[in-house]
Amino acid sequence: MTTTTPKPRRRIFYGWYILGVILLTGLFAGPTSQVFVGVLVRPIGEDTGWSATSIAAAVTIGGILSGVGAPLVGLLADRYSPRVLMTFGVVLMAASFFLIAAAPSVWVLVLGYTIARGIAQNLIAGVVPRVIVVNWFRRMRGRAIGLVGTAHPVGTFVLGPAALLIMSAGFGWRGVWVILGIAIIVFLVLPNALFIRRTPEEMGLLPDGDDAEGESGQAAIEASAREARESWTFREAVRTPSFVLIIISIVLTNYGGGGLPFHMPQYYADQGLREAIGFAAVSMFAISGAFANTLWGFLAERISERLLGIFTMLMGAALALGFQFVSHPAAAVGYGVLLGVAARGEGSILMILVANYYGIRSYGVISGLVQTALLGGLALGPFIMSVIRESTGSYHSVFYSAAVTFTIAAVLLGLAVKPKRPQHASTTATSTAGGA
Repeated sequence: MTTTTPKPRRRIFYGWYILGVILLTGLFAGPTSQVFVGVLVRPIGEDTGWSATSIAAAVTIGGILSGVGAPLVGLLADRYSPRVLMTFGVVLMAASFFLIAAAPSVWVLVLGYTIARGIAQNLIAGVVPRVIVVNWFRRMRGRAIGLVGTAHPVGTFVLGPAALLIMSAGFGWRGVWVILGIAIIVFLVLPNALFIRRTPEEMGLLPDGDDAEGESGQAAIEASAREARESWTFREAVRTPSFVLIIISIVLTNYGGGGLPFHMPQYYADQGLREAIGFAAVSMFAISGAFANTLWGFLAERISERLLGIFTMLMGAALALGFQFVSHPAAAVGYGVLLGVAARGEGSILMILVANYYGIRSYGVISGLVQTALLGGLALGPFIMSVIRESTGSYHSVFYSAAVTFTIAAVLLGLAVKPKRPQHASTTATSTAGGA
């Protein structure tokens, strides 16, 4: 009688534990979104007498600082331990929430929110987590980056109703920030301090959990070495025509992606639809956009991310033109879902594209600049569309403007072919690595 030796069970790849910590952390960064703050504007105003405009200033300043600070945080992520940066970011986020809760004036509220969104969010739900997953995943990089992009909007979707429950229980808007700050300390500090690591190699592992033994392991080692060897510096990357085209494309596509959902409730109201329909459409836009990040991330592992980006931009152009024909409540809410899939999923696609074009060497600062362009487009959309609406007296021109920018963005991305790194740069990087 012969016996067979059972195969040892394969251990779960450590990168999945890190990704789990990143997703949990990103979820608790949800209160930094302008949608979440919008839920609290009226309670804050009724309690303090502060105007809605002054409270909105916190959102604007925080958003601007978030975009400006993204490349700086990316530079830190390329040079320093992500475990330290993530843990510091968690503590800073909690401290900013406590500062908001104790705000004696609207300017302290602005300061607290600016710290939370402008600095802490980039540390725990933006640039730093993306740098970590780019290091830990290569074959499965698309889904990993997509999941990272899902955490923050899902946190907004979940914690918004939680804030309403906290206020209805009698804790008020200040209690919302105190409870969330305590939750961050309790649930996030230790996991980030204990589990986060920069690269799989420092733990004797390979990206994606590939086994070092056998042909597949050797192929993974060679692929990692090749990616490191062919990675671009920040200065090299920003000088390529493709990078410039990508940045302009991101600004243009997020003009529509930021402006159309902002104006969606007002336009639906003009069409005679109930206010609740507009709110439902925006909510479905947010949640469908969150999960679209993961969908497009999975697809990017099998289909060219550039083609996927072009497709989402052309889809956005078609939806922008189709807005003028939406009049039924079900169609209005469904339109919110489709717009979320088109206009929110492209963020992860373009972050994947940048990683595959320019590698991991300076991904932090490169993706930080991409984040700046993304936030700039989101900020420009609502304002410019408001000017167009007021000057023309119609939303038709607004929709045409979005269709044009989506289309131009698709054309520019189509022209942004993967650049070839200069031979002398590769040689220099190789010799430098050898000398080290």
